[in-house]
Amino acid sequence: MLTLCYHQITTRFDLFPFNGARHYVVKERRIEALVNGIIMGIAIVLSITQIPLWIGISGVIWTLIMVGAVLNWWIPYLTGREVYQMSSTETWGQMYERIFANTMQILPAIRNYPRPNLEHVILHVLIISSVISLWVYRFAF
Repeated sequence: MLTLCYHQITTRFDLFPFNGARHYVVKERRIEALVNGIIMGIAIVLSITQIPLWIGISGVIWTLIMVGAVLNWWIPYLTGREVYQMSSTETWGQMYERIFANTMQILPAIRNYPRPNLEHVILHVLIISSVISLWVYRFAF
């Protein structure tokens, strides 16, 4: 639930320079909050059912969220390659420049590759914690 709350707060509220919410188009911000909120919400509901199958499905959902974060943020940061294809006319690099380039950065620059900002580093640590917690919970069940 902490991961979901953190995501919703950093998506919906302008906390610049911590996040880049002010640089999103309102529709982009709403869609991100809604889609990710529903996906994370489903995973949370499934995990509290006490039914091993549903807990396992929740673990799969959180794992897929983590894979998405790796593909969207960490592969471009480490390799400079864009894996995630944007649905609009904007590339990931252009979107990064528009929204995240001037936010708080803690990771060292690798060439001119887009790097995860502090907001996303924290989010990804929370996601990884959710994945590990869910799988430990599932197999301890």
